[in-house]
Amino acid sequence: MNYKRGDVVILPFPFVTTIGTQQKARPALIISDHSIRRRFDDLILAGITSQRISDVMDTEFLIDEQAGCFAQSGLKKSSVVRGEYLMTIPKDLVARKLGELPEDVMKLIDERIGRSLGL
Repeated sequence: MNYKRGDVVILPFPFVTTIGTQQKARPALIISDHSIRRRFDDLILAGITSQRISDVMDTEFLIDEQAGCFAQSGLKKSSVVRGEYLMTIPKDLVARKLGELPEDVMKLIDERIGRSLGL
């Protein structure tokens, strides 16, 4: 499948517990622009969480259930795009696409990611 900037996707995230490393399906947002030529076919993603959404930081963006973009995001409940939780993965690791966010929302998310990276 061809993924693009603004797609909300599901992929298996590894996490470490007291009993070892496990994987759990988690949502993420594609932030890389694939309309430009790239050497590798990897995706740059920002993690999405539904935890602690009442305390959104300057490096995060809330996708609230009441927001106009929520339905098209494919998310099940209000969630936060974490501008400090970035990763690069091979696109084959994506399990499926949930939805997408419009470009005007992506520009706001870009600002949060820029703050996180000191840009």
